[in-house]
Amino acid sequence: MSRRTRRHAARRDARRAAAPRRLLLGALGAAGAIVLGVLAGGGTFALWTVAAPAASAVTLQAGSAGLTSTPLPLSAANLYPGRTVYAATTVSNTGTTPLALTIDPVTSTAATPFATAVAVTVGKTASAADCTAGRVPATVTTTVGAAGSDLQLTLAPGASQLFCVGVGLPQNAPAAAAGAAASVLTITISGTQVRR
Repeated sequence: MSRRTRRHAARRDARRAAAPRRLLLGALGAAGAIVLGVLAGGGTFALWTVAAPAASAVTLQAGSAGLTSTPLPLSAANLYPGRTVYAATTVSNTGTTPLALTIDPVTSTAATPFATAVAVTVGKTASAADCTAGRVPATVTTTVGAAGSDLQLTLAPGASQLFCVGVGLPQNAPAAAAGAAASVLTITISGTQVRR
């Protein structure tokens, strides 16, 4: 091996021996740059997390929904096809939110011919006298088990509305319904909160 070849081999070996050291120095330099970047970024981050007290306190309060009605003195005794009896009830919004009123499905304690044939009407009225005299047009007419219906009225908080409720047998009711045992009917008016 010539002297020149030996020199090249020695330089190559020296470079190979120095490569891990150069890599280590490069890695330490990169780590130092990352640490400096994080420290500098941390200072900027601190500026974005400054807190200050609210100018004034805010109180949040939940609303409430409440609906009441007066007793409904209604008897289905002595009904026959073509006859309807009426009575008035006052529905009041006792909550703090407006309520859209609906009549829920009417239920019966027994599936008698009377319960199958009976028709229930509900309408807004200005007076109980007009109601009992049968002079109130029905907003809703329904039967036992039928789907609920919209009464087309939104009741404001603290407001009341007089409703006329009628129970009767239509002219075309089957003969078996007349004089049949009358089961107890449940007529429910519900309120659903309206978004303001």
